[in-house]
Amino acid sequence: MRTASGTSGSGSTCPRSDGAALYCVKFLTTVLFLLFPGVLPGSSPVRYWVFFSDRGPMVESGLEAAGDSISQGPSASRRASVGALSPDVFDLEPFEGYTDVVENAASAPITGVSRYLNACSVVLDEAALSAVRALPFVAAVRPVARSVYGPSESFTEPDPHGLSLGQLQQAGVTGLHQRGFTGEGVVMGVLDSGFELDHDCFAGTQILGTWDFVGDDGYVGYEEGDPETTGIHGTAVFSIIAGDSPGLYIGGAPDAAFLLARTEDTGDEYQQEEDFWVFGLEWCEQNGASIVSSSLGYIDWYEPWQMDGNTAVTTVAADIAASRGLIVVNAVGNGGPSDTTLIAPADGDSVFAVGSVNSLGTLSAYSSRGPSADGRIKPDACARGEMTVFANLSGGYSSGNGTSFAAPIVSAAFAAISQAHPEWSMIRISEALKVTASQGGSPDSDYGWGMIDATAAMMHRSVAGRVRRSDTGEALAGYTVEVSNGQTTSGAVTNDLGWFAVEPGFLGEFTVTGAPGQWGLPMTVPGTLGHDGTEVGLFVDPASLSGLAPSVFPNPASGFVHIGFDVEQGPSDVTLAVFSLDGSPVHTQGRNGLPAGTYRAPIAGEAFIWDCTDMTGEPVASGVYMVVLTVGGSAHRLGLAIVR
Repeated sequence: MRTASGTSGSGSTCPRSDGAALYCVKFLTTVLFLLFPGVLPGSSPVRYWVFFSDRGPMVESGLEAAGDSISQGPSASRRASVGALSPDVFDLEPFEGYTDVVENAASAPITGVSRYLNACSVVLDEAALSAVRALPFVAAVRPVARSVYGPSESFTEPDPHGLSLGQLQQAGVTGLHQRGFTGEGVVMGVLDSGFELDHDCFAGTQILGTWDFVGDDGYVGYEEGDPETTGIHGTAVFSIIAGDSPGLYIGGAPDAAFLLARTEDTGDEYQQEEDFWVFGLEWCEQNGASIVSSSLGYIDWYEPWQMDGNTAVTTVAADIAASRGLIVVNAVGNGGPSDTTLIAPADGDSVFAVGSVNSLGTLSAYSSRGPSADGRIKPDACARGEMTVFANLSGGYSSGNGTSFAAPIVSAAFAAISQAHPEWSMIRISEALKVTASQGGSPDSDYGWGMIDATAAMMHRSVAGRVRRSDTGEALAGYTVEVSNGQTTSGAVTNDLGWFAVEPGFLGEFTVTGAPGQWGLPMTVPGTLGHDGTEVGLFVDPASLSGLAPSVFPNPASGFVHIGFDVEQGPSDVTLAVFSLDGSPVHTQGRNGLPAGTYRAPIAGEAFIWDCTDMTGEPVASGVYMVVLTVGGSAHRLGLAIVR
């Protein structure tokens, strides 16, 4: 049995007139609908509102039955006191024939129904969601919102990174993830002691190939006869890059593709391991890797004066690979705090050597120092190497210390930036990471250029931004943008979240717009580009009117509010008026002679923008407000909540 109940406060301030009761109910329905912004569904089933387009057949008999129930029910006196004893459609539950079809499509019981919204709440997986949206009597489907309160206009879910949030946030990698740059389309090789891939965080990892150079076979995990420690170190390192268990743990580049090479025998160290490392590097390069992450190093058979970038075979091999467009990201070593304690191949001039810091950004005492034997600054940069969280062989997570755990964070940053900037070489990414790091202007042989900031590196001398539809706010994936200064034009294609980044090859004034021949009518956004980069928002109008009702966003709000609308026939005068619930005017603005078109983008000259202040310039109080938008001769009423 499905039931729906509600409560109503006393002392209604809705003005009374003929039809006013119905208007008040409609207004409250609008408020309820608008106060609950949607949330993005994940891959697991999500609870949705399903809104129906009509009340179904037998409305008259339903109203008659509702009238009898109301007149004899506990709400009769209250409704009579406000002149609302007569039933209307908002007293009717959604038509049971509609809800039964939805319930069958969902293969799960409906959670509840709403008379006011003419909707039901139900859990749907992706297949059921598509089926329900296609039903002819369904007007709209949207996720059931969470209850929120706070002064911010940013209402977000808990960060999905979980245990890895701190180490990735410190390195600026989470900023790339928020923009959808997670290493997709990039191939990375990882050289280590072995890899156990049955951990849950690797369930969706794309593995292109594996080879065990120690055992000379294709299996890189523990086998009979191997040391029991095989796979411990490599699994931990690999998870820092590739792990993907949203809500629990996410690596720095979970959507990259990987080549895994076992080049280390943890039972003993002998000089042949260095050769395994070289073989592994060449195998990765041959099989398409553009990045090789290595948390291994070699010093036992070398003297410090030989860390000159030209002696150790691993260093020489790494530099040759660099000439082919591949970069090796290598741990600098754990031999600090004395000078020139780095290990090969971290001494290579084309190798990105990574030192370790703690959660406060302080250099770890054990992190090897430079300079190289020939006087070059090493390490190149640093990331979290103390209490870094990684996957363990028990199916859980552990933390540990060492530059071994800092290097994969930086390797992941290379991959994510490479996805954002497919036009950048690995050397260009290396340059950007160094110049935007915490000591970019004053490097030394302890921190190198400092702690990396991957998001700042992605932005270096670049224009980045997001492309969205102006009418719905939907991100436009696969959309080509053009950045131009009138003489030079560079293009970029948006990712699945609608984000792009491009270094146009110039600084100064520019414009961004969409390339010809695509969906809709792109706006043109001007800007000025400096060394730190510029981020823009590009909106695309539909080629024809959207047909959507006017919109208020964000809702609830605490600062600026955007009221979007369409002008179907122009020129038309458009006015905006905001009232408190007692009918007092709060704010007005208007425009005259607008041509036909869509005015929904949250930028000047498009949607109305209100800063939530009254006519005296003072911030309005928290509460519910009525927005009246008049377009030509048509008035639209919307609800808005202000939360301070």
